[in-house]
Amino acid sequence: MLGHENPVDLLDSAVSDLVHESRRGISHDLEISMLNENEGLTSIEEVYIRKDGSPISVEISVYPIIFREENAVQIIARDITERKKVEAEIWEYQNMLKRVASDLILAEESERRKLAIVLHDQLGQSLAMAKIKISGLMSTLDGVEQQDKLKAIEADISAAVKQTRSLTNDLSPPVLHELGLIVAIRWRLDKFMNETGISTKYDHNVDTVTLRDEQSIILFGSADEILNNIVKHANAGQVNVMVDVQSSSLILMISDDGQGFDLSILNPENRRNDSFGLFSIKERLEYLGGVLDVQSQPKQGTRVILSIPISSGGA
Repeated sequence: MLGHENPVDLLDSAVSDLVHESRRGISHDLEISMLNENEGLTSIEEVYIRKDGSPISVEISVYPIIFREENAVQIIARDITERKKVEAEIWEYQNMLKRVASDLILAEESERRKLAIVLHDQLGQSLAMAKIKISGLMSTLDGVEQQDKLKAIEADISAAVKQTRSLTNDLSPPVLHELGLIVAIRWRLDKFMNETGISTKYDHNVDTVTLRDEQSIILFGSADEILNNIVKHANAGQVNVMVDVQSSSLILMISDDGQGFDLSILNPENRRNDSFGLFSIKERLEYLGGVLDVQSQPKQGTRVILSIPISSGGA
């Protein structure tokens, strides 16, 4: 395994001499500790050096023994080169999937943005012009019946204009692209309170923050999904949102006073279909180099903390 033709070559060598120089001191201290405490240690990964100087990944187990009536340790090293290679491939594959997911999110947002612009600039304007024309036509008619019919048409057009605006905001809120994340979250909270009647509070330590498109889109989308989950599951009466921007990080915290839940349902073996949203948020944040922290207990509300690294200038 180490490339020596004769085992005698290794006699009288300290085991720590086999370890990569960057960890040699740690390995030596570990040997001394095992000898003094007479305790075993299993399944530690280490890097040994072959005779030709090339590194080899090993998994070691250390067991205390008595050798020639003195305390000693037996060290068993297993070559895990192939396992580390597979782990590296899996890690790279996972990173690639996260990059693809992020690209899909940006591509989807781009298409939604285009459709929202079409709805607002073309369909919305056409409906608004039709409403103006009908209003002008009504002023030229004397018949009550004809005016009533036009008023009914005008009401239908007004409803269509309202639906168009709502669709535009649902597809891609213009406020996010035009005014940024801080203002967009305020807008979303106001909309949330108007639709649900749940009280909200919003705290932020900056009025604007410069972020990359994917950062703004992922954070806003995550906040939107968390708020939707509160409506579906929390039975809350109060929701608090805080944005804390520091020189190297942005923290978005959303908490509620609802019924909470047992965090064990987030474990892979217990995960329910309705907890996939949090898993998806976690994956997207990790792509940004961020972290998702969920704190909750039954009947004690829930706090969700999203944090991402940013530069001193924002993104």
